[in-house]
Amino acid sequence: MSDPKEELQRDVERTRRELGETVEALAHKVDVPGRVKEQAQETRLRMTAATNQAIDSLPEPIAEQVEKARRHPGAIAAALIALIVAIWAISRRTS
Repeated sequence: MSDPKEELQRDVERTRRELGETVEALAHKVDVPGRVKEQAQETRLRMTAATNQAIDSLPEPIAEQVEKARRHPGAIAAALIALIVAIWAISRRTS
């Protein structure tokens, strides 16, 4: 038969461990900014993986153009703005 004192000590250690785990879980739940950052990081990683997978599935010439566009986002933005201005100017002439 085990010593009641040793059994009590094991119970105390188990209770301390469980209490520590509970406190850690509660601290994580109330750390809203930290959880938001974690979720944003996970979402960013998922989106990066999905983007890479989509680019990998494109035909080679198109994938090369997409990679060039990713390296020069300012040029793409300027081209889009120019396209929008051109469409707007054409639509004003026809009105």
